[in-house]
Amino acid sequence: MLRILIIDDEAAAGNILKLLIEKFISVEKEVCYCNNPETALEFIKNFEPSLVMLDIEMPNMSGFDFLNQAIGNSFDVIFTTAFDQYAIKAIRFSALDYLLKPIDSVELQNAINRHIIKQQLHKQDHQLLVNNLLNNLQQKAPENFKLALSMQEGVSFFEPSSILYCEADNNYTRFIFINHKPVMISKTLGEYEEILEGHGFIRIHKSYLVNKKYITKVDREGMVWMSDGKPLAVSRRRKEMLMGFLKK
Repeated sequence: MLRILIIDDEAAAGNILKLLIEKFISVEKEVCYCNNPETALEFIKNFEPSLVMLDIEMPNMSGFDFLNQAIGNSFDVIFTTAFDQYAIKAIRFSALDYLLKPIDSVELQNAINRHIIKQQLHKQDHQLLVNNLLNNLQQKAPENFKLALSMQEGVSFFEPSSILYCEADNNYTRFIFINHKPVMISKTLGEYEEILEGHGFIRIHKSYLVNKKYITKVDREGMVWMSDGKPLAVSRRRKEMLMGFLKK
């Protein structure tokens, strides 16, 4: 059974989310709502939620402050927030989930389903992901974020600068590193293109997202050569963009 706790200082938003979960999430569940994180810190001791739907912007104690004080609990978290680019980037880097307000019922169902799959297939240490998020939020710039990659055997954290390139494999992405064995992740290359935007990565082909700093040359045949000696194809429509990117 899913034990879901909603934390939101706006009663209307919290109660609407509770109604949406009760209406659109068909699995057996128990849903509770707290209108402030201070009360929630005490409530979770007995309720022991498997999932917390957590608002970020709250008076006195933010959602991130709540997580700092809830260290040691094993619940998964889905953030609910109005658009906050910096916070969302940190959340995505940490392989955690979020929903933008006003919350769409289909996106809610998808997020809950991802949580259920994660619980069934991946015995992850959620606290590691939360810790990475909190550490990322302490950084002065997104360039210093660490990327969480969740695999069946567990979660690992990487600096973007350690990634040579990413390769699409249907709905999976294979990460190739400087000093680490390749890692396969069950997210699309398009998702990582968005996450790694602003970190020196460029999409050169539908199958490749490369780290600019490790490109050694672009030959006349339109191949990009990486520092590990690997040649990667560049699509014709992306070649001009690549050359402009490299000139910068």
